[in-house]
Amino acid sequence: MKALTSKLNRAVAAAIMMTLATALCAAQAPKPASKGLVIKGKAPISKEVLKVKLPRAYETKLSNGLQVIVLEQHKLPTFNMQMIVLSGGLTDARDQHGTAQFTAALLREGTKTRNSRQIAEQVESLGASLTTNSGLASLDSRVAASGLTDNFDQIMELFADVILNPGFPADEFNKVKTRSLAQLRQQRSQPAFLADEMFYKVMYGSHPAARESLTVEEIQRITPDALQKFHALNYKPNNSIFAIVGDVVPAEIVAKLEKTFGAWQRGDVPHTTIPKVSETGPAKIYLINRDSSVQTNLLLGSLTIERTDPDYFALDVMNQVVGGGASARLFLNLREDKGYTYGAYSRLSAGSYRGTFRANTEVRTDVTKGSMDELMYELKRIRDEKVPREEFDRAKRTITGSFALQLESPLGLLSNIITQKLYSLPADYWDTYTQKIAAITPEDVQRVAKKYLDLSRLQVVAVGDAGKISEVLKQYGPVEIYDTEGKPVRSSGRGN
Repeated sequence: MKALTSKLNRAVAAAIMMTLATALCAAQAPKPASKGLVIKGKAPISKEVLKVKLPRAYETKLSNGLQVIVLEQHKLPTFNMQMIVLSGGLTDARDQHGTAQFTAALLREGTKTRNSRQIAEQVESLGASLTTNSGLASLDSRVAASGLTDNFDQIMELFADVILNPGFPADEFNKVKTRSLAQLRQQRSQPAFLADEMFYKVMYGSHPAARESLTVEEIQRITPDALQKFHALNYKPNNSIFAIVGDVVPAEIVAKLEKTFGAWQRGDVPHTTIPKVSETGPAKIYLINRDSSVQTNLLLGSLTIERTDPDYFALDVMNQVVGGGASARLFLNLREDKGYTYGAYSRLSAGSYRGTFRANTEVRTDVTKGSMDELMYELKRIRDEKVPREEFDRAKRTITGSFALQLESPLGLLSNIITQKLYSLPADYWDTYTQKIAAITPEDVQRVAKKYLDLSRLQVVAVGDAGKISEVLKQYGPVEIYDTEGKPVRSSGRGN
């Protein structure tokens, strides 16, 4: 269960009128992000590394409209396959949030001829895997399976059964609902979840991508009948993509698909238009109070782009420089140099609607101020200063190296194929990916940082003991305080 969401009256009148941007953009004297830490550079990216020629997938379409993608890879006698149904949580009706998610979750809990235990036992006996998923902020629902090529026919038969013939048994439905309610209660005790939940609410407002979790009331409203209707309306071959990679032959796969899915009836599918993402409001701090918490979770972010935007590659490099791993600025600064945390990272997301750039860390309560200072320093520095060449080249090498490793994995190849198809990326997108990364310059990174890291609209979420950190956070701008259920407690302008 995708598979992508989180998230005081003491100031004088003049201070209240000030924008958060003033404090967030306040100049700081240049300083090394990680004193005493030296990372030696290496040679620039080799031209040979940039020569990527991925194997071409075989593509066709069955008579019922099912799109088929087959990629041969005979290194190991295994395969990975997915059925991607192009309806997910983002297409749920407003009064039926969670329908896509629950439908996917129930697929492997019983068909018209198998119960949940029989499905689990068959998967185990075949040494296979079978998973189902649809997220609240996802445009699709997925069924994935993998195993040995020798067991392909048996796994394919089971795979097709859960997709075509779900039973939505009442007892299993009640179990899933009970687990979901228990998980929701557990999530409310997790600071990272609370931060994500508030963050996505702030970023997306009334957009369906704002939802990180269901409410108790929404879970209670879901019924087996609603799941059956969702399945009947959306699980159609002309609304689906079948993709497989591994020790397989295209002609044989197509023949087996005709046998197992050929009778799947095409039909009209509800068309849902995903709204455009609106700009966020002025920068603000959202504080979720957890009494007696000894740590503060900090999450800062802004809206960015859709995946098809040409700025994606420069933002990818920017993200790597700022917080893409243990050699990036946030980690070196907040952990290695200051010792404030076990880790500090950033993340870039971009899909069919505008994604986000976010930086986050979890620190001791007593270093909340120092951590905010350093987070803001790094976001300001990436905007105001060109990245030094050695550090810049290291970031690009990390990206291209990670990409090369991904290509060694069948799941990585499958993921790339699906991504290219879902977002209508150019056919040579992955062939030219490393070249596009290599072509990015420090000037490109500074340009996108200034464009998308608008500090006047930067949204900050903090989870911690409000009694200890609210005064600290007021130094950075207006603060709104919430309880762990997401309900407002009070708000404040700047402190004196």
